[in-house]
Amino acid sequence: MKRWFHTFMIIPLLMMLTSCGYQVPLEDTTIVLILGIDLDEDNNLIFYESSPVFNKGAKVQTETYRTKADTIRDSKKYFDAVESGEVSGAKIQILLLGKKVVEHENWFPILDTLYRNSNFSLNTRVVVVDGQVSEVINYQPKSNAYLVMYLKNVIDKNHKRTRTEKGTLQQLHSEFYDKGVTPALSNVKKDERVEVIGNVLLDNRGKYADSLDLSESTLFLFLKHNGKHQISYTTITIPTDKEDGIFHKHDLSFEVTNVKSKIKTSHEKDKFTFDVKVSMSILILESLLSMDMKTNEAKIKEIIEERLKTEYEKLFKKIQTHKIDPIGFGIYARAYEYEHFKKVQDNWGEALSQADINVSVEIDIKGMGTVNETSK
Repeated sequence: MKRWFHTFMIIPLLMMLTSCGYQVPLEDTTIVLILGIDLDEDNNLIFYESSPVFNKGAKVQTETYRTKADTIRDSKKYFDAVESGEVSGAKIQILLLGKKVVEHENWFPILDTLYRNSNFSLNTRVVVVDGQVSEVINYQPKSNAYLVMYLKNVIDKNHKRTRTEKGTLQQLHSEFYDKGVTPALSNVKKDERVEVIGNVLLDNRGKYADSLDLSESTLFLFLKHNGKHQISYTTITIPTDKEDGIFHKHDLSFEVTNVKSKIKTSHEKDKFTFDVKVSMSILILESLLSMDMKTNEAKIKEIIEERLKTEYEKLFKKIQTHKIDPIGFGIYARAYEYEHFKKVQDNWGEALSQADINVSVEIDIKGMGTVNETSK
């Protein structure tokens, strides 16, 4: 009897708490979905906020505000004063960083409140803008979609196609403080429209080191996300004895249907050695070559392997020159050569720049299409 009495007493209390809760109508709420941080010509911090407009009678779909401030929390005072609804930053989906910001090595503490405040989502995508943040955050997609949805779709699609990293706040924090890897972030640019152009590579202090174009990014992501099913369309040029002309008859395009990579680590004579083996299955999607594909399959296989090997060597040379490690060779060194890694972990970029990185590529041509070919 007492148990039922307690139950009947608790239910009304819960109903009272629910009804007395502070609820704000959606049309009276300003939900920030994009946060932007940039520097002006005098190196003053500029903050942007972009929010969707839910009012059916509104002439615009988004509202964007800009202010000069010292910190993210400091900027909130201005945004609270000018935005029409009650501001909520708990749903931020995209963080845009101007390239000028990441060109300074002490920029990372600016994000402190995003990590310290549990209201913010650590799944927020962090994107570097090649240019001014204002060019991206004020862009209106021709499809009339909300900008935040357009940016998320563009980044997610290119990540799925192994063209860019889908870096989140959580991933950025992990890579920033991990001594065995350096951060890599998605890179976008506003031309006629906002598009992904590859990845930005940062050093161990978070400072901009270099960037990767879409082709380089594909090779990079094949190694970084080892074991994941990858899909990528790649075009390479294969030299032949005939002239190319205006119709690019040296080009071959293929789809990577599966890729695996292995990195073997060793240490001797005071330096590390990494043996990288990349295996992939491909489907030929397009061939403008002046040769019979089936007759010359072994030759084409060898040329593709050598071309990819050369591209990997260029990629490794780039990261060693800048003394960065976006692939995470340091993670392998820590796992398999810990005693040696421990001695150089505070200066891992320098140690990696002196390491030997050997690469081999093996491809398996699964198909060449359904066309019955004859010599051209």
